[in-house]
Amino acid sequence: MTADYPGLPSLDCHAHVAPDVTRGQLATLGNTHVFAMTRSLSEATEVVDRADHNLTWGIGVHPGVPTALAGYDPDTFRRLLPRFALVGEVGLDKRGARGEQDRILSDVLKACTNQPVFISIHSTGRTGEVVDLVERHPHPGAILHWFLGTSDQIARAVAAGAYFSVNNAMNDELIAAMPRDRILSETDFPARQVRARVPGETQTVESRLERVWQISQEEARYQFWTNLKQLAIDSGAIDAVSDSLADTLLAV
Repeated sequence: MTADYPGLPSLDCHAHVAPDVTRGQLATLGNTHVFAMTRSLSEATEVVDRADHNLTWGIGVHPGVPTALAGYDPDTFRRLLPRFALVGEVGLDKRGARGEQDRILSDVLKACTNQPVFISIHSTGRTGEVVDLVERHPHPGAILHWFLGTSDQIARAVAAGAYFSVNNAMNDELIAAMPRDRILSETDFPARQVRARVPGETQTVESRLERVWQISQEEARYQFWTNLKQLAIDSGAIDAVSDSLADTLLAV
């Protein structure tokens, strides 16, 4: 690292971590900060009282997991929401009935109105429909995870205020179409296509952005953190995240 870009942690804005992960296991991840998604309200209930300095836990309802959708309860979500600075993973997926997914994501986005949170949104096979809902229920903390939409959909998402978390399985042309000041890094661990061995292993996507943006890998990491800082301020999540994450953001 150079003097201009001090040793910031790697930043993984979308990964999956077991709710019963031990402190010893987390210590092996090294200097990183991970947005740890849950797939269901039952998983979110397991982690709600955890305080792990290198993780920000999410409250999620994964659209591709039928049991998560079946277990969604609006009252439970609203009761737990104030305990989290992150909502995720939520969204729409080509697997399963769209009607139920639409209803749940719409309810989640409504519940998040004026709440100081980040929202990590899944859109596999239904990118246009997700952009429609983000436009209908805009939130200043919206992050489109592994977004594979068209250039027009990217432009619409940007106009609605959304950011994008990108990983090494995405192609250069798609990443280049996204505004540099709206991009965050992710692994979606344990997704096989990304080939990250552990959560927080974002060096490969940093190297990808080094090439796409024609800057150093250190500058790419700094850009991710700068973007997250702006997102945290705009969404109000800066006041809801852990002290350790807030301190890192404020030092950028």
